[in-house]
Amino acid sequence: MSNKFYKDDVKITNLEIKHNADFVIPLVNSILQNVHELDERFKTQPLHVGSYYSRLKVSRADEFDYSVVLDARSSLSWIHTTPVYYGYHRNREVDCTSIPLTTPPVGKCLALVPELIQSWKNEGLNNGSACLSIDGSIIPLKVKKWFKQLVIKAIDQLGLRDIVKVQGLPESPATTLTICHSKIAGGTISVDLTPIIEAKPSFIPRFCWPRAGAKWPSDTKIQEIKGIHVVAKDPYYWSLSFVACEKKLIAGIDSDGSCRKKSQRIMKKLREMWCPKETKQELTSYHLKNILFWECENHPDNKEWNKDQLAVRIESMCHLLIQHIRCGNLPLYFHTGVNLFENKDKDVLGQVAHNILRFVMAPHHCLDKYR
Repeated sequence: MSNKFYKDDVKITNLEIKHNADFVIPLVNSILQNVHELDERFKTQPLHVGSYYSRLKVSRADEFDYSVVLDARSSLSWIHTTPVYYGYHRNREVDCTSIPLTTPPVGKCLALVPELIQSWKNEGLNNGSACLSIDGSIIPLKVKKWFKQLVIKAIDQLGLRDIVKVQGLPESPATTLTICHSKIAGGTISVDLTPIIEAKPSFIPRFCWPRAGAKWPSDTKIQEIKGIHVVAKDPYYWSLSFVACEKKLIAGIDSDGSCRKKSQRIMKKLREMWCPKETKQELTSYHLKNILFWECENHPDNKEWNKDQLAVRIESMCHLLIQHIRCGNLPLYFHTGVNLFENKDKDVLGQVAHNILRFVMAPHHCLDKYR
């Protein structure tokens, strides 16, 4: 059942992938090069993240994700003893305040780099609307807004306004491009450009990774996993991002001929059935990626990931997902103090869990109905 579903409903043709990538990648690279020329603090070489670059896309090659690095030139510290004074102004802009900002919540931090900001000022990079700081801190909301302005300006200068539209949701860290062109298979592609800062410090004990006694991943793979970043999800605090670590963890994950990626792609396709488009999308692909990592750690033996065990692993991950939904906590794989279900609608997730359970009880019936 699982293999047939994968072949009929999940797998994308290599021709479509190549066709869309050949069109989109040079276009996005030209936009990012122009952004760099407008503000050299944003690097031209993005981190290629997301499902396309990890070979986890399903159904259509219609989404691409880029993390664009804001060059901080130094490491960020996880712990700050110096109070910072900024917050929302009446006009919904972040501005100076007389009341210190509270300690960052779990999974968040400040970008307090006074020496870097002074250097930016000396080089004339941090003036007017290009100012990304208050006192000695880089402000997430300022970075997100300025980056979006740069992208819009780059698109105008490149004469791409007819085919590239810019969106940017307040709750999203990304500037989203919608690219429409007759050369695109399917007509439209969505590209997320997310500004990030490379934090550089290594894992610390409170992240609870790597875990003592865990047999997956291997010690060799653990040594390869580096590159913690911070992303502008919150107006005040930077959110820790493990996109580079996750990409490294997925790289070569099936080098032993296992079905880990295949199972993940099937889970992502099943999510479309569990979470109908007309409902609030509280269960995301990122949740499923973390479920995969936990399943790999819980079942480290490669024999458990043989291709003939595909249906077993899908069912096991479904039960694991239901378990985490019911307890209201899905720990981030690389930092267990972060609950990925925090602030999610419990009623919606409860219905999702019900849909998943219905699938587990009668997979053939659910798939026939879905088609």
